[in-house]
Amino acid sequence: MNVFKSVKTAAIAAVVSIGMAGAAIAAPITGSIDITGGISSITESGVTPGTLSGVAFDGNGEVEQGTGAFAGLVGNTNVIMTDLSAPFTQTVWSVGGFSFEITNVILNTFTQLTTSGALGTLFAVGTLSAAGFEDTQGLFSLTANTLGATASFSSSTTNVPLPASVLLLGGALVGMGAAARRRKKLAAAA
Repeated sequence: MNVFKSVKTAAIAAVVSIGMAGAAIAAPITGSIDITGGISSITESGVTPGTLSGVAFDGNGEVEQGTGAFAGLVGNTNVIMTDLSAPFTQTVWSVGGFSFEITNVILNTFTQLTTSGALGTLFAVGTLSAAGFEDTQGLFSLTANTLGATASFSSSTTNVPLPASVLLLGGALVGMGAAARRRKKLAAAA
């Protein structure tokens, strides 16, 4: 009887600790956000021709579309845009408590369209952050042209798997329950 009581106490303690751990884990940021804004200049790299070395924004951007966690930001004109410079590992935008920081550039191109205009494209991986949310890996896409002095930016999130430790703890609880049941059956048979 004491064995069953100690197993039951351990199981209750494990359930309580899982509940507390679950409450401490913040939810990842989900959804996507599309931002538009003005460009004052884009510059080509002198070191690597055909790539961007900088993008200067013309004031704040505006949230054009948002889904998931960003749905309530549509129409927000207070998107703070940070001018970009190579190697582009910096915070790009922030709005409504959310921000995006580039960590790795995937694609970087620069094309001189005319003597008065150019086109730049930048695709990158980075981290979306906001208070109350788990930092979440996301994608950033920038298409900028100086002909119309406009830019469009898009950031979206990727799924984050459940931590393996929670799955291991769940498996341990199932095992403890099975062992307790077996002991109880053996004690009743004797």
